[in-house]
Amino acid sequence: MDLKIAGIVLAGGQSSRMGLDKAMLTIEKHTLLIRALNLLKQSGLSDCFVSGEYPDFSCITDQYNGLGPLAGIAACTEQLIDDYDALFIVPVDMPLLAEQDCTALIDTYLQTMLRQPLGQAAGVYYQESIFPLILTLNTPLHDYLLGIIQTPHKKYRSLYRLFETLSVQGVAANANNIERFENANTPEQWLRCLNSYSKLG
Repeated sequence: MDLKIAGIVLAGGQSSRMGLDKAMLTIEKHTLLIRALNLLKQSGLSDCFVSGEYPDFSCITDQYNGLGPLAGIAACTEQLIDDYDALFIVPVDMPLLAEQDCTALIDTYLQTMLRQPLGQAAGVYYQESIFPLILTLNTPLHDYLLGIIQTPHKKYRSLYRLFETLSVQGVAANANNIERFENANTPEQWLRCLNSYSKLG
């Protein structure tokens, strides 16, 4: 199936728990931002964007503060919906994620698109992790995100609620790969990721 999928790195957070910009942390002399972009390209995505504000990168800036990843996804949806069929989304703070984790999800998504009426699968994510995540760029997604941004009720602003409302499909990850979905949100988690990385390497 010939679909245009845009790669997205979510890097617009405040990194308050880490105490410094997570995107600029390094492993083997590469920042997490560069690593995430390289991962998307290695997974076959030629057009990649950064949800955040970083000079010298193709960035899409959040229009709303305090809404977490939904703000970044909403901004990317608004800007890219006319030119792409789907978004493949990874967070900048998942340094152990591997190419096979991404390509497996892309393959699952393409197979799901073939099974759905008129190819309108809403998206696919790993049940164990949320990210990486693929969302179909369509009117239901656009309208849902617009409503979430406008609502004053914080309880509605969750990705799981989006998944449930739009029927985004959750699939099981390979049990042997679970440690690769670890996030580095705090200094302690970052150290654990570095330790895990050294063992994986």
